[in-house]
Amino acid sequence: MLILQGTLRAATVLGGGTNKKTGEIIPQRPVLQVETLDNRGLVKMDTITVPSLDGYTGKIGQVVNIPVRAWATGQPVNFVFEPVQGAAA
Repeated sequence: MLILQGTLRAATVLGGGTNKKTGEIIPQRPVLQVETLDNRGLVKMDTITVPSLDGYTGKIGQVVNIPVRAWATGQPVNFVFEPVQGAAA
């Protein structure tokens, strides 16, 4: 497991509603935006879907540690929330 450490800039819920063309229902998803620095020292913003915003909404502007796993598809590495074994999500 990896830990993404950075400054929490947003904790919100995205989506919800119905796609007008297909009628597909779009579920809501809680997301965090975490500001980090890349290897050049430039600011990078990662948006990560999480199971719940509990414990994050009061930490906007603070440094947070988020358990993640990394994935890449021939492009820059991205992060996905990864629950800690034995901990409630």
